[in-house]
Amino acid sequence: MNESSIFSPADKAFKYYFDNPFERKIMNIEYSVLSNFHGQGFLAGNTEMHFRKGIEEGFDGFKADMRLSSDGVIVLCHDAGYTFTQDGRIATFNKDNFTPIHEMPFSKIRDLEFEHPFEGQYLHPCTLDTMLALCEQYDVAAYLTLRAEPWRTEVARKMVELIRAHKMEHRTIINLYTGVKEAVDCVSSLLPGLVYCNTKYPDVQLTTELIDSSAADGYKIICLNNHQLETVTPEKHQYAASKGIRIWTWGVSKAPECAAHIAQGITGFQMCTRDVTNSVIAEMV
Repeated sequence: MNESSIFSPADKAFKYYFDNPFERKIMNIEYSVLSNFHGQGFLAGNTEMHFRKGIEEGFDGFKADMRLSSDGVIVLCHDAGYTFTQDGRIATFNKDNFTPIHEMPFSKIRDLEFEHPFEGQYLHPCTLDTMLALCEQYDVAAYLTLRAEPWRTEVARKMVELIRAHKMEHRTIINLYTGVKEAVDCVSSLLPGLVYCNTKYPDVQLTTELIDSSAADGYKIICLNNHQLETVTPEKHQYAASKGIRIWTWGVSKAPECAAHIAQGITGFQMCTRDVTNSVIAEMV
């Protein structure tokens, strides 16, 4: 069988993007946090409504944060647990007052509602199964954050089962905030060939040492915080591309920032709404 015959058109575009890091194509990933959606109201991240709005916005992929319920269901949540209002709805996360997701069965989690209604309805937590079904149906990429927790191996195993079930092997990025090679090795042993992103916290700058170590550990993306733009010189971008790595950024919220990043060589973004990048990309790419 010809290798190209196993790839859908969306798979081929995804593969081409990472196989040709010198090309100035942009990938936009929908960020997975609570946002004021075009001023229409607060839209909770990691919900089915959030992903469906991302489809309407034309994002290339969705970011999701994976947590495991007490009975082994992968639930999507940016934080380790839920903080509740007095009437039992999910409020803004409070690290000093929350119920861990791994202590809650999915039968309870699925019936929870977020504090802020959107378009007249209260939203519920979403599973990875539901999110990947949307990715499969609408030909977008899955950008899955694997958190550094004791049950990471079990999450990885269940994640891989769902990736295979939804035929997303060729359009999935594994995002690691911790940059731990052991996590890459863990997932690779279960499903070889996925793309990995080494996401860094705001104080980390782009250096040749970071590029070299990321390449050695199997990453194809380094994602920096918006505040580190000055460290992404065209020379470093070219050096990263020579190592097969694309430089992305997170935390961009305004079009001028987006334009500055693209001028510096950034080729990927994590953001809440596409209106930040649409006009800029149309003019520059």
